[in-house]
Amino acid sequence: MAFRGGGTPCPVAPAGEGSVATEIAFVFPGQGSQSPGMGADLLERSPSLRRALRLAEEITRSDLTGAMLHGPAERLGATVTTQATVFAVSVAVAELAAERGFRPAAVAGHSLGEFSALVAGGWLDLASATRAVVLRAQAMERCCVSSPGAMAAVIGLDVERVAPLLPSGSDVVVANVNGPGQVVLSGPSAEVSSLEEPLLAAGAAGYQRLPVAGAFHSPLMAAAQQEFAPVVDTLPLRPGHTPMVSSITGGLVEDVDTYRELLRGQITAPVQWERTATTLLRLCPDGAVEMGPGRVLRGLLRRVDRSWPVTNCRAWPDLPALAHRFGTDPATRLPVG
Repeated sequence: MAFRGGGTPCPVAPAGEGSVATEIAFVFPGQGSQSPGMGADLLERSPSLRRALRLAEEITRSDLTGAMLHGPAERLGATVTTQATVFAVSVAVAELAAERGFRPAAVAGHSLGEFSALVAGGWLDLASATRAVVLRAQAMERCCVSSPGAMAAVIGLDVERVAPLLPSGSDVVVANVNGPGQVVLSGPSAEVSSLEEPLLAAGAAGYQRLPVAGAFHSPLMAAAQQEFAPVVDTLPLRPGHTPMVSSITGGLVEDVDTYRELLRGQITAPVQWERTATTLLRLCPDGAVEMGPGRVLRGLLRRVDRSWPVTNCRAWPDLPALAHRFGTDPATRLPVG
């Protein structure tokens, strides 16, 4: 399988000696997966985690490592802190898994997680991705102040049922199509709240406000998108060594220039996670591993196909469990070449 960027073919790099030959996907979470103490057992083991945190702290001039390790949850939940630390931990876990021999057949990330996937798949270097994540989060945080909003998950209804129920002229939009029976709405807080009763009456099993600072993936984030676009224009994107499925489209990234244009609009565009999961299931029938804190993506992937093996890798003790889950033990093999 070959991928093109700027007209240059990019063959998928073969797995190194000692790599585990399974068709599994690495998927990376977004904001909302954080918890105080995450990454504590990885700091001494992952140079990438230390480097990403150091770079992010130089930009933000704040103690992100302290917030990550000790919280409290309110401090860690700030948009910039959350996004920088979730990204750093996710990249670190994937790096450590690769060192033990696990090489994914494809990568993908949910919203913020797209930047983790870019690093893991070889499409973007760690330093550039870290800077982009921090600047993206800062732009979004400023936008949340000037254009406040909210998000809510609709449980038990598909997007085909939810979309027609949004009032004409409403500023509420579908922000995430996460899978069968889960759609996330985004928009002005009062309008998001007003939709709870009619959607429950229409058959939704639940309506849950999300703990985020604003109306992400909606037109209310237009100012953040405009601010971040020049950063995207300067990113040194390149064809990666591992195929990547973009959550912006749900399809494979095949051309770097086309993808860059899509990435410029990611902050306001809906997350097409159901399409992403369907593509990953086709490419990686042996399973998927959620790389990073939380278990959100594991649940969403299982909505698409409950028979698909899906697990989490959040911390150092989870790495040996991958061998048991996928029927091989990379620790007994030669080091990855």
